[in-house]
Amino acid sequence: MLVLVTILTSLASPTFSTLLERAHQQQVIYQLKAAVLLARHTSLIERTPVHICPLGGVGLDPMLNQRDEPECVSDYRVGVGTWIERDGTWQPLRLWRWDAIKITNRKGTRRVGESVSFDKNGLANRNMTWSICAGRTNLSLVLNRVGRPVTRFGWGEC
Repeated sequence: MLVLVTILTSLASPTFSTLLERAHQQQVIYQLKAAVLLARHTSLIERTPVHICPLGGVGLDPMLNQRDEPECVSDYRVGVGTWIERDGTWQPLRLWRWDAIKITNRKGTRRVGESVSFDKNGLANRNMTWSICAGRTNLSLVLNRVGRPVTRFGWGEC
């Protein structure tokens, strides 16, 4: 009887690796949301443009100096950065990194790599969806043009 209960419990409960995948999925979505909220609030408070874009991997120094334009790469697989425009140059505001993960559009057909800019009124220059699958479980961060991010469970396709 105990063996039967053990077998049924192991079949019904998610594996440890599945739990780790879901935790990583949530961590990345929460960090993306933090980046969006920081960018929007900073643009409103300081009345200046703030930019969000994907970070590169190896060798990116979190203490980057000011630049003529933000340092961005082609997709969000290892991190995100927020950049603020001050005196005609872009300065890093905050950088987030995570273990490599596939972040796609809502349909799951391509990796997301577009940047988002907030104007001095806190309005985003685009709608955006960052979608992450852990197994067949989808978690997405959806940004509208007003600049408000919403976390959606099952919004995208895996």
